[in-house]
Amino acid sequence: MNTASKPLSEPVLRRLTNDAVTTFLGEAARYEAVARPGLQLALCNEAVADMNMLIVGAGADHDHFRDMLNLCLGRQLPFLAIIFPEADKALDGIAADLGLAYAVDFPFMVRDDVPLEPSGNPDVEVVCASGTEDADASADVLVSAYSMPKDSVLRALPASLFDSTGVDVYVARTNGEAVGSVTLTYHGDTCGIWAMGTDASRQRGGIGLTLLTTAMAQARNNGIRRFFLGATPAGYRLYEKLGFETVCTARVWVSGETHQA
Repeated sequence: MNTASKPLSEPVLRRLTNDAVTTFLGEAARYEAVARPGLQLALCNEAVADMNMLIVGAGADHDHFRDMLNLCLGRQLPFLAIIFPEADKALDGIAADLGLAYAVDFPFMVRDDVPLEPSGNPDVEVVCASGTEDADASADVLVSAYSMPKDSVLRALPASLFDSTGVDVYVARTNGEAVGSVTLTYHGDTCGIWAMGTDASRQRGGIGLTLLTTAMAQARNNGIRRFFLGATPAGYRLYEKLGFETVCTARVWVSGETHQA
């Protein structure tokens, strides 16, 4: 999809999110996807809610929405339903009736073409990852940052992802130890930012700032001019500091536990 000339409005952000989730999770060992107008379900089929997502936007049919929720519930699979504001508010009632819990407001933020230089902790080395060793290192960071089982992370984000087109994973290290990870997905001149994490014992030390600004600066050097992301409460201040602005705020419902809140 060519979105280079389109403003990053809510409908465009939702379509880019659909593309990004497919790119980001599409290498998972148990990946499965179902799509209907206004609905895209992407499943890693892991027992981690943040690895199974239903993206919901304008035109989502109530029955199709209910069917997709029931598909996951029938498998006892934890998952997120990310409902964009353009979707019918009645869908929230369906989610609640089926036992999902409202988790968090989820701002989708955009940063337009503004120069950026790496900053943060000068003792952090950031590299564009590749291969099995870096996949394992990135998994260790996500396990620490989000309390995910490592075997699930490695199945959902295998080494093949790190060498695939349309996505880059950056790993931050200090003294050779992996302490941060972030994933970028590419859509024309636009880049999505996903799975930003810092080792739980190393947070608030400038690692996240160094990791993100280095990855974004490299993307800009390669022709990227716009960035978008969904902001967790923990990351919102950092993104705002870097010039990201909220375009719309989705509503996240969860079956199970999520680390987005």
